[in-house]
Amino acid sequence: MWYYPAGYRRLIAWLAALVKTKNKVDSVLCLSYRYLMAHWIKDYVMGLALQPNGRMRVDCPVCGKKNTFSVGEQNGQRLYHCFHADCTASGRTGFRLSKDVTTHPLLLKTKRKQEVVPSSDAFEMPDTFVPISRSPEAVAYLKRVNAYEAYLEGRVDLRFDFKMNRIVYLITDGRRVVDAAGRTLTGEKPKWWRYGKSGSPFVCGSRPIAILLEDCASACCVSDIFSGVALLGTNLLDTHKKVLQKYDMVYVALDKDATQKALEIVRKLRGVVPATMMILNQDLKDMDNDTRQRTLSRYVT
Repeated sequence: MWYYPAGYRRLIAWLAALVKTKNKVDSVLCLSYRYLMAHWIKDYVMGLALQPNGRMRVDCPVCGKKNTFSVGEQNGQRLYHCFHADCTASGRTGFRLSKDVTTHPLLLKTKRKQEVVPSSDAFEMPDTFVPISRSPEAVAYLKRVNAYEAYLEGRVDLRFDFKMNRIVYLITDGRRVVDAAGRTLTGEKPKWWRYGKSGSPFVCGSRPIAILLEDCASACCVSDIFSGVALLGTNLLDTHKKVLQKYDMVYVALDKDATQKALEIVRKLRGVVPATMMILNQDLKDMDNDTRQRTLSRYVT
């Protein structure tokens, strides 16, 4: 792996520090930083030795965090995302300048002042979240429900909440963490705990066809073939619809005891996205790999 000359890296670091100051560095410098950073990340990603349609997880070239930068190849493009909460590195090769750059007053005919509106769904991770590897019990559970492979391949970011003794699935909007869902390891009620108030579903994978499921582990175990989307329950919310409408097709695969709920969800998705039920005799996360692959392959078009 190659790196930029030290002088170039120092320039980017200096511009980054300048952007973070509270002074309004009238933003030729801000634009320069973002433009240089976009080129830097693109070249870094293209320089990785990635197999066709492969995926890898490496140290982030932006924030420097260990093993948080996921890169995958899809349809001839490389998609990248840093799973560290404070890092905004995310995108694809063949990048476009982001909206906050292209709509900057310096690039507009009218020199209007832009207001910074705080995000209403900002989420701050608790200090009790530690790497999932700190809990052998959590790792053993993830392997048992066939969700650990998705973590190893960079399709999901996980934490362990040592205070509540829960496996934590981080929920993102594609760019940043907006929420988290914790699954108890002790049988304590409730089984699932939402740490934030975003109402967003948990999504694992980036395939054009999605499977809508109840829990995060099930979403992880299908993400090698489909995008797994977890409701964290059986109720369909408007926030779920906004996420689901981007897919070409949605299969609804709730637990066996929620068939009526699944039918209701299929009806509610009419006009939003093509949807139908996936008929299962066993929860996907409880199937062995061969059985799950055979089951899912029947729905691959």
